Amino acid sequence: MIHVDPPFDLGETLKGTDDDSNLINTHWEGAIYSFPDVDRSVGPRGSRTRRSGAAIRAVCVRNTSGGALTVAKKALKFDLTPGSTTGRKLLGSVDAQSSAVNQFGGVGDNELATTVASNDLFWCIVGGPAEVLFKDSANIAIGDLLITSSSAGAADEAAAGSATIGMTAAVNILGRALEADSSTSSATLLIQVAVNI
Repeated sequence: MIHVDPPFDLGETLKGTDDDSNLINTHWEGAIYSFPDVDRSVGPRGSRTRRSGAAIRAVCVRNTSGGALTVAKKALKFDLTPGSTTGRKLLGSVDAQSSAVNQFGGVGDNELATTVASNDLFWCIVGGPAEVLFKDSANIAIGDLLITSSSAGAADEAAAGSATIGMTAAVNILGRALEADSSTSSATLLIQVAVNI
């Protein structure tokens, strides 16, 4: 079943604690919604124009980093710490920007203009078009397979290697590049996010 009425829109967050610092809205953790690929900068929903016919699939996640987290256009990693999340809510939290090759995660909500407060909920994009930061000196061509890199919050091209490296990259693939860049500085490029969840 595809959820059709999200609790909040892309570019927004959902409060994660009450006035006594108890977790709230836990039932939304891990919920996956599809959003139209529209220009949200223009305001109310009725005046938004489509950027493409694609849908953006996003999972509602809790910021479990312990502090404010910058997520917009960053490669993020799911919180897979034993005991912090289990079973059905395993994909319902993010604890950091990615900081190693082949980490399991997604792309932070492109529309967020602020950081996400500790324990608040936000959208982590797992499918569809989105922009993501690339590491310095990444030589990206259209169609390249992409994974997380060792640069904080950045993606990179999946490198060729042994069968073991190839399988790890295939399982933790972030998506494919829709734009190219060969500059020496980090760039933010459009990709087709395709996280295998």
